Order: sequence, then structure tokens, then C-alpha cells
Amino acid sequence: MAPSALSPLRPLAVLSSKTQTNSLTATVTTHELCSCHSNPHTIDELIRSRSKDTPHEHILSYPVVGTEYIDYTFRQLDVFASRVARIYASLMPQRTCSSDTEIVVGLLGPSNLEYFISILALTKLGHSVLFLSTRLSTPAYSSLLQATAAKHILVHNSFRETAEQLQYELPALQVHEISNRKNFEYPIGDAVEKTRFDQNLDPEAESTKIAWIIHSSGSTGLPKPIFQTHRAALRNYSSNLNLKGFITLPLYHAHGISSVFRAIHSKKHIYMYNADLPLTQQHLLRTLHRYDFQVFYGVPYALKLLGESEEGIAALAKLEVVMFGGSACPDSLGDRLVQNGVNLISHYGTTETGQLMTSAREPGDKAWDYVRLPQAFKQFVSFEPKGADVYELVALEGLPSKVASNREDGSYATKDLFTPHPSIPDAWKYLARSDDTIVLMNGEKVTPIAFEQSVRDSKYISEAVVFGSGKARIGMIIIPAPITSGKSIGEIENMIIPVLAEANKLMPAYAQLSSDMVRILPHDTDYPRTDKGTVIRPAFYRAFDTQIADIYDSVELCSGELCLSQSELRYYLRNAMSKLLSPSTMNLLDDTTDFFSIGVDSLQAIQLRSVLGKNIDTGGKKLTSNVIFDFPSINLLAGELYRLRTGGISTICSTTSQMQELVEKYSTFENHIPIDTPKNGQFIVLTGATGSLGAHLASQLSLNPDVKRIYCLVRAKSTSQARLRVVNSLRERGLYHLLSSAARFKLTAIPANFSQQYLGLQQDTYTKISSEITTLIHCAWSVNFNLALSSFEADCIAGAHNLLALCLKAGKLEPATFNFCSSVSAVAATKGGFVPEALPESFDFAQSMGYAQSKLVTEHICMNAAKSHGIKARILRVGQVIADTVHGIWNATEAIPLMIQAGSTIGAIPRLDESPLWLPVDVVASTVSEISLSTAGAGVMNVVNHQSFHWTQDLLPALHKAGLQFSEPSQQEWIQMLRKSNPDPATNPPIKLLEFFASKYDNGKPKKGLVYDTSYARFLSPSLAAASKLDQQLVDKFVQRFRDTSWTASPSANPTKTVIFIAGPCGAGKSTIAQAISQQLNISCIEGDSVHSPNSITKMASGTPLSDHDRWEWLEMLKATALLRMHAENQACIIVTCSALRQSYRAELRNSRVYKSLFVMLEAKKEVLVSRIQRREGHFMGDSMVKSQLEVLEAPGIDETDVVPVDVSGSEEEVLEEVVGILESVVF
Repeated sequence: MAPSALSPLRPLAVLSSKTQTNSLTATVTTHELCSCHSNPHTIDELIRSRSKDTPHEHILSYPVVGTEYIDYTFRQLDVFASRVARIYASLMPQRTCSSDTEIVVGLLGPSNLEYFISILALTKLGHSVLFLSTRLSTPAYSSLLQATAAKHILVHNSFRETAEQLQYELPALQVHEISNRKNFEYPIGDAVEKTRFDQNLDPEAESTKIAWIIHSSGSTGLPKPIFQTHRAALRNYSSNLNLKGFITLPLYHAHGISSVFRAIHSKKHIYMYNADLPLTQQHLLRTLHRYDFQVFYGVPYALKLLGESEEGIAALAKLEVVMFGGSACPDSLGDRLVQNGVNLISHYGTTETGQLMTSAREPGDKAWDYVRLPQAFKQFVSFEPKGADVYELVALEGLPSKVASNREDGSYATKDLFTPHPSIPDAWKYLARSDDTIVLMNGEKVTPIAFEQSVRDSKYISEAVVFGSGKARIGMIIIPAPITSGKSIGEIENMIIPVLAEANKLMPAYAQLSSDMVRILPHDTDYPRTDKGTVIRPAFYRAFDTQIADIYDSVELCSGELCLSQSELRYYLRNAMSKLLSPSTMNLLDDTTDFFSIGVDSLQAIQLRSVLGKNIDTGGKKLTSNVIFDFPSINLLAGELYRLRTGGISTICSTTSQMQELVEKYSTFENHIPIDTPKNGQFIVLTGATGSLGAHLASQLSLNPDVKRIYCLVRAKSTSQARLRVVNSLRERGLYHLLSSAARFKLTAIPANFSQQYLGLQQDTYTKISSEITTLIHCAWSVNFNLALSSFEADCIAGAHNLLALCLKAGKLEPATFNFCSSVSAVAATKGGFVPEALPESFDFAQSMGYAQSKLVTEHICMNAAKSHGIKARILRVGQVIADTVHGIWNATEAIPLMIQAGSTIGAIPRLDESPLWLPVDVVASTVSEISLSTAGAGVMNVVNHQSFHWTQDLLPALHKAGLQFSEPSQQEWIQMLRKSNPDPATNPPIKLLEFFASKYDNGKPKKGLVYDTSYARFLSPSLAAASKLDQQLVDKFVQRFRDTSWTASPSANPTKTVIFIAGPCGAGKSTIAQAISQQLNISCIEGDSVHSPNSITKMASGTPLSDHDRWEWLEMLKATALLRMHAENQACIIVTCSALRQSYRAELRNSRVYKSLFVMLEAKKEVLVSRIQRREGHFMGDSMVKSQLEVLEAPGIDETDVVPVDVSGSEEEVLEEVVGILESVVF
């Protein structure tokens, strides 16, 4: 059970691990008397009666953050609604007499707790609630408001712009903001809070007043309002499953609001999905695993998400009922769920008729897709024949839940078409709507009527028909008017482009029509239509099914003829994106910006892919359906398009020639000028510190007492940005928090551009570094396996030449040593199977991709520099680098982790006859460091493990022992399984590398591994010599790490709120820094000292150290105060000052499922701290506390990766810049 919402003692029920209480309930000792009946007359009376009868019973739960639910009682809902009602009563007049006309109030916003409380509040005031879908167009909102005579609308902040447009169109409309949680969600004390507002209203009369106005989908044009009285609503809610539920449906839909009130009516607890979260498998599973439900309510899309994994299906199978509605569930999905034990029940009902049928059935009956007509409804429902075995459902006059009629006899024709079960009586399968509504693949509904009518209004068009049911997006067939006779298709297209653009304004974003989905037929094309000339849609679809299929097929084909270079492709892509995005969004886009980070949606991604397929020459290769998702930036996408076109053009001969030319071009250097200077330690230039290997090198080198300075050359726009990138790189690898102040002081980050002769450095900086440098370790390289060799020249190959030149300018007797981290891919095609520690015999021995070829080119350049100028150029040819041995951190997007993840996403990892030579990244870093700091001369060292393991015999069993359950198909079978698996890379990341995997494993040939000579490397490096083969302990670590951080198939707590603890001993400046950050980032700040008890303050003022009991009490209060403030202010982040000196204290502060923590640990020498304390006036802490706190202070432990140490010896501005930079990159 989730914690209770509020209590007088502990708002938000923030409980520490030491408090063994699952929930707290608000204490109410007196109740307001109300005239509530067993059969309530109104919605408000229902709420008040439940509040009176069972005030402390939990009835509704809603997350305070993420999937961390708070339980609310009947009493709390009643009181919360009354508090909001008083606010709204000041904005719109309360009804005081039943003869008063109801005031219609529109409600527009996400279906969150504030939304639901607003519903209850409006009913207390006697008003009618007009539910407005968040997906309508502005004209639709305007139409509904006018049709219902609504003069007020409550809106969420996210719809402020829409509200302003409506107010412009409807000047009399009054716009108000939906009341937020801080206005009602605070403790309920002992005093009576008035919750009844209808004392002057006649209950019987009120029961016939309009409670809700729920609109239709607008299947025949604009949506129409449907009115429901209190009596009709309550009668509808009295029919329920009487089960504890979890609902993902929005409350502005009839099924959604009905499900919640059915739970209230039956006193069965219901959980509402967090409206701030996207509907994902991870969030759904996290909720289903954590809380105990009996019934799940959702749309088929939610079932699709859960049905994509065994874990999701198992979660559904545990429930007593899984009920869906809103659109049809695909037969294949429903069958799969039912076959795996899910009690899947289809719900059928309409806003106009209420719930009519479900597919609830006896055990053993597998016909989940046939809804059953209850005996009690038979006399009120008719199925009228509309064709062979096709019937339309009609709700007859007298049906208790019916609230609308569209026939003279009082009946309501639903326009929903069904077919009967061949053998089960009164069982009906839903077929389609007769009113033309199109339901897309994701369940979104498209109403094409207004769109088509708008297009038909053009004099150039006779008929326009939208299609797309079950597809990702809509299309349109256009039959032009006779006046276009003699015009070409291109000319007609130019005529109708403005028409389509104008019509698109009537459609929501997900239903926009793109030009590539339009097919223009001859003007004299015959098509199915009635005597009145109205198109017969089903017949039209059948008549033109071939053309419709061709349209969808054509957007999958790549027929473009534009043959562009990468720079031209980038220009083309920028232009294409400008046509899809608004000018303000385009301002956020540069060549490296992630498309989806600036709001590009799936429809725009599909449209861009289609444009590229039609116009860009891709060498006859098909663009994958997820190409925009897999390459989500202009640079990445341009590289992929270029690779597709050029991949099969280059020959080995031409590449070999190009490699030789590059070696010759970059093998010329100036001579080194010896300078006799005293030796005073190692001064190292390191590139690639923002990568995994580089970060481990920076960490290890900084801890080496012989190393005095490490210059980290980083691609960045400024020194502060360069430093921030290095800090974040070390932090992400779990390294930065373990560095002492002295070690961190050695690291100097400098922005650089390797392609420039002097590396983009200021002249004085270049001169200083060249005078000091003793060793250069070059790890940085562009890791893009799709680029051709030429793409690596400017930055990588020329960059290596410029770095070698820096070594030759060293102000020492000898050039600085140059240590190049090459790759085994440079020799992956070696003939004979044995790779010596030497340059390969041929350029052909490099793997056939630009990355590997560029590495081999640079190896030759290094050796040429060694021969001609005597520089100690060491080539460290690194093999497969895997997770570190301490934390098990491994980039989850690399090929091998994705293969392992396939064990979860598709339930299979292939059997491979391979014997890998993996090395943990920290072992590789030790090896590189030891060789680089050695006295060894120039040469080649193979940095690979000399002890192999077998993929199938060793790794797969170890993965099983680590807790993974998967089958072990052959490599070809695995590729076929991957091809047939979920194509969405968000839920099935391995699919992103399908083509890469297929190129390696879609054959029956075992991969023959190479044997590497490592004798010289092991001689120089004790770490490499001692390296062991892969063991179970490391496998356990990286599997657990993947589960905790990357694999959505194994959901774990992922709080969205963050508490930033500004920590450190007294005198470190916690308060000063915290307040400055608070102002700069606009985040609330809690001064930790203000939360101390009076007794603790007295102790500290007298110089008496606090006891552990004092500190534990303080820590609990800090956590509670932080959560309360975030909740009250609706903030995702807050700053708290707190010394957090001991590891156990920090462990207690981070022990929360509701928030994640970040500790900014301010550090300074003792004398600095004492000096600062002595300058303070009126503070209760004396300088004696500095010694006490420094004695208590414990350095961060290995696993305390959320601690970021910051030296505060510099100016306040410097410290603030560093801290803000860290927070902006880590938290925001």
C-alpha cells in the first residue's frame, strides 16, 4: 500500500527507513453533519456520504512523483474539494436555488489529481462540468463552449495559449487556472471543515440537473456535447466490477470518468496513472509490480506495450480482470494475451448510452473479442442488419443509461457495426464505425469529415477521401475536378498544395497529412457513391485497396536521385527540417542537436524519412523504418545517408591507395630542438578524457605521485565547458568522488581543436604546455563506424599529426613520448590468423570501415615519426574494452551489451563459436598508463587479454547465473528472431543494430578469431600480465548495472524529483553557495541549520558536538521538509544545506524511493574553514566546531557516486560557476 497523503504530524508521510509504518491516516475527531442518503441524489452527495460513512478508508491514489503513489481517503477527497470549491466560488457564482440555471464550466487539462478535485469542487457548487479532450483543435473547443453556453473555463498552464485563442474568439469567456495541489493538499486538523454547499438546493430537483457534459469524437464533423444528469450518472456508476483497480484512461473520456466513480460507488480503491508520465512499458510495469491490483483499465495501446515482453504479459496474467476500451484490440495481441492466461475483457459502451456490454465470460471461453449482451439489456438494444452478417447497434428508448437520442422514436443509432458469433448466443464482435472515424495504429482517432469537406471545397477537386485505419499515419486519395483536364499531375499538385495546407489547420498534430501520402487519380475516375453523390467509404476502400497499398509501399521505397556529399546532405537536411519545424524550434537546431530533444515527434520523423527516400540517392538501399530514431541529428543522419550511397562504391585498391596517400601527407615534421631542463616529474597531455578509457586514465594518472599535471585537451567552446565535460565524464564512470583535492588539482581541462596546427590553443597556452610536456596519451577518436576514411582526415588523422608535432616541440632533451591508443580493428583482417606486435604487412589487413582504416593510417604515421625524428611513439592497439571491475559500468548502447540485452527484449542470445579476449576498462587504463610512463622505445603493443573465454561455454552460463533467462538459438536463428521482434528501439534497443548484427551473423559460418602476440605489452605492463579472463563476479556486476540503469525490461525505481544537498563542514560556505544557486537556477532552498531542534542548536552554540541521535533526528526532518516543500511548490528539485559528513548520514539522506540525491561536497583546508567561521557574526557555530566536524568527516565511499566534491578555496564566482555547471548537466 502506498503511504497516505497527509497527516497532522508528517505531511506527505515521509517515513525514514527507521520508521516501520506503511501509512498514516489523517486524524479527524469530528464530522460535519450532512443530509446524505443511502441512494444519493448528486455526485457531491455520493462523496459526502462516503466521507461520513467511511472517512478514513483509502479510495483513490495518485502519484506525488513518478510512480510513487499517495493514498487518499474519502474524507480527504471531500475536504480537498471543499477547499477548492471556496476558491472557485470567488471566481464564478455558486448556485443557491434549484431553479437557477446550471453554470457550465469547461475543464481543460491533464487527468491529474488537481483535475479530479476540480471536478468534485464544481459539483459542490452545483455547476455542470464540460469535459474537454486535450486533443481537440481550437475550433472544436470553441464549438463546444458555444453549444453549451459555457462562460467559464478552467485550464491547466500547458493550455494557456489555447485559452487565450479561445478568449479572443469568445470575448465573454472567462478563463481561470485549475487550482494546484498546494491550495488544497495540506493537513486536515481536528476542526470541522465545512464540505456541504447545497443546503439551499432541492435534492430531488438537483438529481435531474446536468452533472457532466462529455463530447462525442466528432465523427460527422465537429464534436457534439452529450449531457448526463446526476441521476443517470449515478445509475451508471452503480454497475461495477467491485474490484481494486488501476486506470490509465483520461478522465475526460466517458470510460475514464465512469471507471473512477464506479470505484467510489463500490468503495473499491482505484489508482490513477500519472498524467505527467508518458505511457510506457517501464512505467506500467513499475506500477503493476509495486502495487496490488485486481483490475486494469486501459486502451489497446497500453496492452500492446505490456504485451511486448514476457514480464508484461505475466503482470497482466496476475490480475483478475484486464479490461480495455476506446478502440479495437488487434486479434493477434488479444490472442497472445489470452493464451498466456490473461483474463482479457473487452468493454463496449458509448458516451450516449453508457456501458452496454463486456466480453466477461466463463472459464475456458477464449472468445475475448466477442462482447456479450446482458439479459437485462435485451429489451433495450436492437441490432439492425447493414449487410451480410453486419449489424448496427441501436439503443432503444427506455435504456436507463441512455442520455441521447438521434431518431424520432427516441432511440440512439450508435453507428457501431458488429458481427455475431457463429455459435455463442448474444455474443458480438465489433467491426468498425459506420461514421468513418479512422483509428490509427496507436489508438488515436482521426475524424476526416471536416478535413475532406475543406479539401472538396476547392474548385479543383471533386472528391477527397482520407484513409489510414490501423496505419501509422493517414493518407488521401484525390479525384480532381473536370476543369483540371489536360493538366499534368505536377500542375494539379501545385494547385492543391495551398488547399491541403489550409485543411491541415483543422487537424490535430498526430493527424496531419503530408504531401507524400496523397495520390491524385484521373479526373474521370469512377468511384462508389450514393445517388446523392456521397462517397461510400467502405466500398471506396475496397475499390482502391491496391492504390492505397501502393502509397504505403512507395514511402518505404528509396527512389531518390540526389547524389550529395556530406556537407550538401547537411544543408539539405537543415532545409528539410525547416519545413517540418516552427522557426522557434529551428533556432534550437544545430548539426549535433538530437531531433527529439527539441520536440520532433514520431509523425515528423516518418515524414522526414519519406522525404529522404523520395529524393536522396541511397545507393538502392532501403532506409530502415527507424532511421531517424537511430540517427537523430543532422550530422548522424547525413553520415548514414552518405554511407548508404557510398558503401558499395569504394574498392580495396582505391582505399589502399588513399591510405598510403594520407600516410605520406602527414609524415612530415619539424625536428626536435633539445633543451636541457631539470626533471621535475611527469607532465602529461591527455586526449579523450570525456570517454570511458580516457576518464579512467585521468583518474589513475592523477593518483600517481610522479604525475604533476595532466592537461586534458577537450572539444569544448570554453575552459569552463571543457572542465565540466571532464568532471562529468569522471563522475559518470564512478571516479570523480574518489579523487582527493590534490588529485583533482592536477587535472587541467583546456578546450582544443585537433584539426588546427596549434590544436586551437592560445599561443601562451601552447608554449607553456610544450615547455612542460613529457608524455602525451592520445585516446580521442571519432567513433562512427559508418563514416568513410576521408571523414576521419581533418579531425583524427591530421589531429594525430598535430599532437605528434607538439611532442616534438617539448622543451626537454628528448621529445615527449607519444602514446597512441589504436584499435585491433586496424588489423582485424590480418591473414594467417596471427597478429604480431608490429605494423601489418598490408593496408588490406584493416577492417573494411573508415574508423579502422584511419587507425592504421595513424599507426604508420607514428612509426614514420619515430624513424625520422627519434620520438618514442608507442602504438597501443586496444582490443574489446568492457565494464570496469569496480562498478560494472558499460555503455549499454554498444554492440555486445545490446546482444546481451536481447536476452531480455526478445528472450534470446545466440550461441557463438567465438573466444573473445575482453579486458575491463580500468585494466586497459592501467596498462596504457604503465606503458606510457615506462622508458620503452617506439613500438607496437597489443593491449588485449592473453586469456580467452568461450562465448557459448563460458559467457552464456555466466549470464544465466547472473539471473538472465533466455534461449540460445543459432546465430542465424537469432537474427531471424530479431528481425521479427518489436521494431521500436525505445523498448527493444537491440533492433537498432539489426543490420550490423545481420552482417556478422546471418550466416552459418563460425567467426574465426585472431591470435594476438602480447608478450611485449605484458613485459611493460604488470597489470596486463596479471589480467584474468572473464569471471562470474564481473558478469554479475555489469548485468546488475544494466538492470539498474538501462534495461527498461526490468523496471526499477526511477524518481523524477531530485534533492541537491550542499554538503561539507562548517565554514565551507554551504549557505552562501546554496543561496546563490537558488537564485541563479530559480530553485527553492532549505537552510538545513534551521531544521535543527532547539536542543541541538544550544549544543552547537556551546561547542558541544551533536550525538548520533541528534543527527538522525535532524536527517529525518530534513528529508520530510524537503519533500513537503517540493510537493507544496510542485517542484522537481530543491536545494538543502546539510553537512552530511559521514557515509552513514549520506546513506540515510539518499534512502528514498521518491527522490534521487546529489551531494555537492564543498571542501577546503582547515585554516580556510576556521578563518571563515571567525569572520561570521551571530552564528551559533564556533571555530571549535571545525575541528570536530573534520574529525567526523568521511571521504566518499566507492559506491557513493552521487557525491561531487568541489574545492571552495577559490572565489565565490569560480565555485558558483563550477557548481551550477555540474547541476545543469546532471540534474536539468
